[in-house]
Amino acid sequence: MGKFIVIEGIDGCGGQTQTNLLQKHFGKEDVLFLSFPAYGTGTGDIVDNFLHKRVVYEEKSVELLIYFADILQFKQEILRALKEGKNVICDRYFTSTIVFQSLDKEDNLNKILKLNEMFELPVPDVCILLDISGEESQRRKSFEKEGFEKLDRNEGNLIFMKTIREQYLKIAKEQIFCKWEIINGEKPINEVFDNIINKL
Repeated sequence: MGKFIVIEGIDGCGGQTQTNLLQKHFGKEDVLFLSFPAYGTGTGDIVDNFLHKRVVYEEKSVELLIYFADILQFKQEILRALKEGKNVICDRYFTSTIVFQSLDKEDNLNKILKLNEMFELPVPDVCILLDISGEESQRRKSFEKEGFEKLDRNEGNLIFMKTIREQYLKIAKEQIFCKWEIINGEKPINEVFDNIINKL
């Protein structure tokens, strides 16, 4: 069986950079790489429309379901890859859904986990949380997108980013859904990568 590794964190944490480095480390032919939201797929594009305020859902459970469906569509592909001995590396996963959708009410967390009991998404061997501040998140994303005005609904809301960061840390420290490791994502790229490899 291959290993299932997830990289998590708030926007701009360096997830894409580190998952790319992990692909090279393990060898791309031996890795299934996935990134969520899965833009370019039907459900991924629905998520994109929501994030960029092209559509609004009054019922928050709709938001939860589209994020969940976006990941669920890859369940069998993940299971096949692991069975074939490939390593699966995800830039975000169901772990993001747990964090983002459990903010409003404490009992939302139990509802999210119960939803997964019905569909049994594969559980990662480890989820690496790249921890950065809300301010660093906005600085990086504004630079990447060449302007603050181009940030999506989440990226442009500093209070929300700070709240999400705290929720990530809470979920990680409580080891919810899978094994978590916390790494300082504000260190230089190569140092962050070395820390990830040490944790693995």
